[in-house]
Amino acid sequence: MGDLDIRAETVGSLLRPAYLRDAMAAGTVSREIQDRAVLEVLELQRSVGLPVVGDGEMRRRIWHGPVLDVTDGFDPEGFTRTWTSEDGRTASHTSPVVESRLTERGSLVDVEAGFVLAHADRPVKVTLPVPTNFLSYWTAGVSDRAYPDPQEFLDDLVTILQRQARALADAGVRYLQLDAPKYTFLDNRRLFPDPDRWAGRLAELVRTDRRVFDGLPDDVVTGIHVCRGNYRSMYESTVPYDEMGEVLFAEARYDRLLLEYDDARAGGFDALRHVRPESTVVLGLVTTKHPEPESVDDLRRRIDEASRHVPLDRLALSPQCGFASTWEGNELGVDDQRRKLETVVRTAELVWS
Repeated sequence: MGDLDIRAETVGSLLRPAYLRDAMAAGTVSREIQDRAVLEVLELQRSVGLPVVGDGEMRRRIWHGPVLDVTDGFDPEGFTRTWTSEDGRTASHTSPVVESRLTERGSLVDVEAGFVLAHADRPVKVTLPVPTNFLSYWTAGVSDRAYPDPQEFLDDLVTILQRQARALADAGVRYLQLDAPKYTFLDNRRLFPDPDRWAGRLAELVRTDRRVFDGLPDDVVTGIHVCRGNYRSMYESTVPYDEMGEVLFAEARYDRLLLEYDDARAGGFDALRHVRPESTVVLGLVTTKHPEPESVDDLRRRIDEASRHVPLDRLALSPQCGFASTWEGNELGVDDQRRKLETVVRTAELVWS
């Protein structure tokens, strides 16, 4: 179990600067442009007082990019996924499809972590996608030519990410976080084909994903962010934690559980009673989906409510999700982002100092 005392943190992604978004849109991204953006977000995190930092996912077009960066075997634009907001707005992005046997071709230390480790003045966090997320990208008629059994594909991906996690830890990364955006999507028939057996299936998915961190050094903090959908300020899951918390939180054996509690979709804090006693709950109370500022007093009140289910010394605070799960980013500006990060840090200082 890691031992970093973190009361305020980001989930992972930060808004890309305009020059980086322009380069990504035009297909003219260079390492120099990415490095510049990483240095800027490191300074942002340092200046607002975050105790642990990351590269803001500046090198990624999409949150699950690390798998595509170090693994051959995917068609990165295998199908198009369309999101629809409550007000009828739609937006689309491409998603990968596994099309051949997976082979590991590189290291995330070289692709991402080495630069931020060399320039950060405090502990570094790196985020990784959970392997089971990619089960949604196993497509009959294409993927089954390489992997007739999806479980064999999943086992290969777990092995690759396990090696990547160990290499990141060996390089000096102190905090490794998995991002799991589909545990709460109980109506996803690719992941939960039998709606009457969702509990056993969810437990199986969580147990599979946590294998990524097998064998890590004891001083590396492990975490998992249970996402509810985050694409250009749109969400996906409407199933509250109350409905799956007993299974999910019992199986999620990590140092830190980052949970989204920025709106009513998540339900109440009662589900937190199922969290294992060795885990810290990071309350995602500050939304990244709109620019309206949160009140410090309201945040302190909600933290107090959560402490009725989990002791205060096992709670922390963060935004509910990243600010930019894809390169386009959510519907708010860089000044809004800074204010929200400052609010997270200021509230944490008032509550836990």
